[in-house]
Amino acid sequence: MNPLPSSQRGAILIVTLVMLLLLTLLALGSMRGTTLEERMAGNLRDESQAFQAAEMAQRAAEVQLKSISVAQLQGMTATQTVTLNPTDLQPATYSLIPLPGVRFVAAGESIDSTEPSKVSVLRITSRGQGAAQDAAQGVGATPTTSSTVNISTLYIRR
Repeated sequence: MNPLPSSQRGAILIVTLVMLLLLTLLALGSMRGTTLEERMAGNLRDESQAFQAAEMAQRAAEVQLKSISVAQLQGMTATQTVTLNPTDLQPATYSLIPLPGVRFVAAGESIDSTEPSKVSVLRITSRGQGAAQDAAQGVGATPTTSSTVNISTLYIRR
């Protein structure tokens, strides 16, 4: 039996520890990547919820405007803001902003086609927010929503 030289004693321990360190670093990198992917998927879901809430508010505004006569629309002078489902955690809202004095010429519709006709033009601005709370603000801070979507359109009625 040959005894091992004293310079080789414990070398396998050092090699094993280095391999364990490399495996630990590899596992930490994988966990970081997985956490990032989960955050990205959550943010995408939250953004989708915010967009759907803004679209719902947009449709509600259009339904309200279709039920109002043109004379009433032309009589609007102030911005109206409506909150849908105020009991929701993050309720969707829409604003109706009248744009008075807009005139257009519709060529070829009648004998007086060159006469400008009065129309009602309103800007509809709807706002939807995601359901997730942003927890990255620290302890004691007021949480805010992480996703907000604003949709702005023009509504023309004559």
